[in-house]
Amino acid sequence: MAAAAQQPVSAQVVGRAFVSQYYHVLHVSPELLHMFYKDISKVGRPEEDGSISITTTTKAINEKLLGLKYGDLSVVIKSIDSQESFNGGVIVLVSGYMTGKDKRSRNFAHSFFLAPQHKGYFVLNDMFRYVEAVPATAPENHENNTPPAENGDVPIVEEEAPLAEVVDQLEDDTWMIVESSAKIEGIEAQST
Repeated sequence: MAAAAQQPVSAQVVGRAFVSQYYHVLHVSPELLHMFYKDISKVGRPEEDGSISITTTTKAINEKLLGLKYGDLSVVIKSIDSQESFNGGVIVLVSGYMTGKDKRSRNFAHSFFLAPQHKGYFVLNDMFRYVEAVPATAPENHENNTPPAENGDVPIVEEEAPLAEVVDQLEDDTWMIVESSAKIEGIEAQST
């Protein structure tokens, strides 16, 4: 009997496994984080002026990431979205928030392009950005102050569709939390 062909792993499985490993190493053993990268990898991180600096080579990436002292932060992952991409790669988008020793929390978005290699994947591209929260009571303006065109046609004004609320739960009804002194833990979600 012939051996059954191995089924390809979905992008969602790859993304979730990667994020679990990456954030665990980020907080427990940040000095090993460079092992996710190769010399051709590019890492983007925000500078104080808001610009993004790009770092390459595993040595420089290691120095950059260690200098950011992520081990001093606790991280809550709110969502992980993954998608198959070019040449068997996987693009991963992570959102969540980080809390420092000063108890100040900041939302973030973190994207990765995982490029395939002989066994598994490596991080080819990595972009991170803090994202400021939008006030819950943003002013609404539904008035259309655009006058009709000279030919009498009313211009079409496209309204933005309401955004779906981000679900803060993983598929198995757990939350993913990473803290500097701990590992990733599953905590039962609580209904509100």
